[in-house]
Amino acid sequence: MAAYASLLSLGHIIDHLLQHLIPRQMAVLDKAQIDSLLENITFLQKFLEDFSLMRRDEIQGLEEKIVSSANAAKDVIESFVAVQILQNSKAKRRWVGIFRCLDFVKLLGKKGTLSNELKSFIPFSQNLQKVIEEISSLKKDVMKIKETEGIKIMEQPRKAATAGSFILGASHSKNTMVGFDEDLIQIMETLTGDESNLHILSIVGMGGIGKTTLAKNVFDNPLIVQHFDRRAWVTISQQYSVHEILLGLLEYIGVLVGGGEEITQDELGLRLHKSLFDRRYFIVMDDMWSIEVWDATKRFFPENNNGSRVMVTTRLTNVADDFRSCAPHQLRLLDEDQSWALFCDKVFGPESCPPELEEVGKTIVRNCGALPLAIVVISGLLAKCNRTVEYWEYVANDTYKALNMGGDGLCFEILYLSYKHLPVHLKPCFLYMATFPEDSKIRITRLVKLWVAEGILKPIRSRSLEEIAEENLKDLIDRNLIMIHYYGFSNKMKTCTIHDLLRDLSIREALKENFLGVTMKGSRISRLITQRSSEEEKIKSSFAKLHILREVLKMGYVCSDEEIVRLVNFRYIDFRLTMLKNLLNTLESVSLLWNLQTITIAGGAWSLKQPTINLPAEIWEMPQLRHIKRDEGVFHLPDPPSTNIKNGRGDIIVLKNLQTLHNIRNFRCTDEVVDRIPNLKKLGITYNRRFRNCFGWDHYKVCNLARLCNLESLFLEGNEKNVLQNVCFPPSLKKLTLQRGGLCWEDLTAVGSLPHLEVLTLMDGAFKGREWNPVEGQFLELKCLRINDTDVEEWTADSSHFPRLEKLILACLYHLKEIPQGIVEIPTLRSISVVLCNESLNSSATKIQEDQQNLGNSDLLVGVA
Repeated sequence: MAAYASLLSLGHIIDHLLQHLIPRQMAVLDKAQIDSLLENITFLQKFLEDFSLMRRDEIQGLEEKIVSSANAAKDVIESFVAVQILQNSKAKRRWVGIFRCLDFVKLLGKKGTLSNELKSFIPFSQNLQKVIEEISSLKKDVMKIKETEGIKIMEQPRKAATAGSFILGASHSKNTMVGFDEDLIQIMETLTGDESNLHILSIVGMGGIGKTTLAKNVFDNPLIVQHFDRRAWVTISQQYSVHEILLGLLEYIGVLVGGGEEITQDELGLRLHKSLFDRRYFIVMDDMWSIEVWDATKRFFPENNNGSRVMVTTRLTNVADDFRSCAPHQLRLLDEDQSWALFCDKVFGPESCPPELEEVGKTIVRNCGALPLAIVVISGLLAKCNRTVEYWEYVANDTYKALNMGGDGLCFEILYLSYKHLPVHLKPCFLYMATFPEDSKIRITRLVKLWVAEGILKPIRSRSLEEIAEENLKDLIDRNLIMIHYYGFSNKMKTCTIHDLLRDLSIREALKENFLGVTMKGSRISRLITQRSSEEEKIKSSFAKLHILREVLKMGYVCSDEEIVRLVNFRYIDFRLTMLKNLLNTLESVSLLWNLQTITIAGGAWSLKQPTINLPAEIWEMPQLRHIKRDEGVFHLPDPPSTNIKNGRGDIIVLKNLQTLHNIRNFRCTDEVVDRIPNLKKLGITYNRRFRNCFGWDHYKVCNLARLCNLESLFLEGNEKNVLQNVCFPPSLKKLTLQRGGLCWEDLTAVGSLPHLEVLTLMDGAFKGREWNPVEGQFLELKCLRINDTDVEEWTADSSHFPRLEKLILACLYHLKEIPQGIVEIPTLRSISVVLCNESLNSSATKIQEDQQNLGNSDLLVGVA
């Protein structure tokens, strides 16, 4: 809910304020005021946590007052911070132009110093006291509600809302499909039938009935995987782009597209046609809303007369009827037994339903109207709550009310119950999903960073905010409100998505609770970050509004440092390099953003004008930073200044929150640097001779990498083997990527001895030599091995070398003759992928695939592309 999220966000701001200010600025704060404000925040949070199950109309007025008062407090505090930063920044001259534009030049002294009028522009203490009194007055409203509603609330059964309780749902049956066995068999027979011509099969049914689930089970079925040479999946949605559809299909197949150049739609289509030509392929086009999509893309699917198939899912019967190749496969609602089986599977997993819950459980299932999505979502709620008859009857009563809505409103009301019964700390995380476009494949790392930046996570002592965010995400997944879309090499969740109906629910509730704002272009942004309209003209209408903006920003339109320094309270900035006129000055100004947590820069790798971006030395003065990342190209990180960097209290500034530093050119891992980034988890480094100047490798202190005791992921590129030979890897590493360097295979023993390494990627000749004979007893925890572009010809390996290997990926290997036979005998191995390799290696993979089929081993998947 927006009220709870606003209180959490205000608490984070106060915490950062107390950490950031130097003693002279702290003197402006009244400790009694801050203590009073924190006390009131805690009181209101506790009330919302305890009374979160109240009917919306009983608490709505109070919630609106809480949001208004919390936002007013944030405005007062952040306006104060903005003025403090302007008074003390080195960039005062740059502010003259901004003030002139805003007709505030009269507030400046003749010599460009800030005048007394500006210093007193915001009477901080008085304004803060005013909002404290407003928040304090809300206690009276709370006490009245407690008096009139408290007894009823206490009579209602309370659910166990603690994270980690009853972790069931998606975690125990993520691939389970109940009620569609016959549909699966029929579709499989159609797809693998004898007809040689290209067939288009459509699956049609209402939203939430299970079309995508059925299609996914078909797509991943081992028989389908073995029957087709090429498989690809693409989600269409209502707002589609043919260019993106083609690009998505090519990426799924594994066809490399690009090095940054613009590729036309027709060129993409020709590449797709070429990759599918003379291959038996299977394409799934999920969630199609118009036959126009097929009309625009069908010419790129070749008619190979070899049994290729395209499968379409749609909610619209008229769209399904337009495919005259096969009769549409109509999905029906579940019967009573199927509904109960699905419910029990999602709630209890392999266990059986307790007898005392069976009757009320079946009532709940009947109230879901036999719609799979409604059953799955309501079971996700019950799987996380106390299994008491009283609580289940409480839920059954709510589902009965929803049933009486009838018609199209039934499913939506059932889904709303799952939101209503969410623990209060999860509601803002669910509402935030409304900010993503329909059918988005959301990178989980980005989602976590955004939740942290929004300040909507409740802090837990001894846990990082990122860990809390991941727990919240897992909780929403286990409740079937968010779906995992893709798992990475080590089976770690990489991307997620949300069902259209659940996204519609998040949008409806977010707008109702004033959690969202709508931009001039129609996109949605969180009102926690921007309470006011984001339209540029309105933003520029007053001085205060310029400095209290809290929008998580996509900085594609920012073209100067003057535009950056207006935004001193921003927490998350995503630059688009190609649209910035003077990035160096802009980054210097970034250091003024006292609360900044994330800096990401995309683009520029293919531009010769600015291949390297110099980070300002002021980076070392920003303790709130959590992530610095460049997707393409490299940064240069300066050494910390020779004098000790202090925060005004006499303490050396340590970037305790910094977790990501990627991608740094010629990183100097000196003692001073290591001491300032003790909690770094992800590091990307590129060492290049042409940047090395006259320094020897000892200048970079690469042996000090071992001192980064929390480092989990390391990308290391070196154009010379000297650097890799001198590296000492920290034992905490879980993921390691080595690129170039040309070391001998024998040197890999230093990597093989890492005790926690799960993912290893060797790229572009990182290791060279005709033979690779691994050492027994190493790589004890390795789950994924990827080898790309090396000259190895012979490789001996078995379970004694990689006892827990699950995934093997071989790409661009033009000399390796065959896959070691011992690899296949590793009991944990689940997949082998061979991409763009020589014919001998391809034949080796094909033979392994045939042998496994003959042995009836459907667990090991082998792919050749």
